[in-house]
Amino acid sequence: MKKKTIYSHKCDWCNRELILNGSDSDSYVVTAEYKYFCFIQTRGKPAERDCMADYLNDINEKIIKEAKDLEIKKRQKEEQEKLEKEKRNLERTRVLPKLEALKKEFKDREFQRRLSKHPS
Repeated sequence: MKKKTIYSHKCDWCNRELILNGSDSDSYVVTAEYKYFCFIQTRGKPAERDCMADYLNDINEKIIKEAKDLEIKKRQKEEQEKLEKEKRNLERTRVLPKLEALKKEFKDREFQRRLSKHPS
């Protein structure tokens, strides 16, 4: 009797041992990335165990969560920038009258200095 080599691999999602060939082989799915997944189904009924679908759903949930987190961070940053802009505008309205008063004072000093240099 010739010995038969049996190949096995672990499911990349649930780590269940899969027998890839032989009379008692398990049903499995291989992706383009060479990931192996369990696929246990009775004909005519929905799958009892579909690790690839679980894997894809998990990836989609992570992508959606990252997009939401990114959107929340973007909103927070925009709100913070808006608050800083309002704060700057408030400071400007408070500082502008002082600036005008200083300009007037410097102008008056310059005028007084010129008058004192050239008395008429």
